[in-house]
Amino acid sequence: MTRSRNSHELIWGAFIGALFLWGGASWYWDLTVSFSWVALQWPMFFALCVASPILEEYVFRGMFYEGIRTRYPKVWSFGDYLSISSANAATTFLFVIAHMITREPLAGALVLVPSLYLGLLRHRYGSIGICMLIHAFWNIGWFSLFPPA
Repeated sequence: MTRSRNSHELIWGAFIGALFLWGGASWYWDLTVSFSWVALQWPMFFALCVASPILEEYVFRGMFYEGIRTRYPKVWSFGDYLSISSANAATTFLFVIAHMITREPLAGALVLVPSLYLGLLRHRYGSIGICMLIHAFWNIGWFSLFPPA
């Protein structure tokens, strides 16, 4: 665990950055934010926005990350805010591949940067709890713009 004074800025950046991204996507593609699907498909909402983020973070940034970090502790630092560990790189690779297998390849590739960011938070904050919360928040925003069919 390498908790630093920058940890809280990184956490808030995940929330604020997501809001800007969703606003930009909504404006650019003329999308309407909709939560109506939540009431109509609450089991789907629970699966996509609660259970999946918890399970995925437990597996990828919990079990896989810790196993890889213990065996290969290398970290490459690029200034105060950015560091990529071998565990982050490996779990991101696995996370992207898993999403490419279960979704269209482009949709799977779109999780590359968010996965690296969650790995950075995992490295800095030392916990998967914040990763679970942010992942759930990101999924809620994504599915409010692109409701499941």
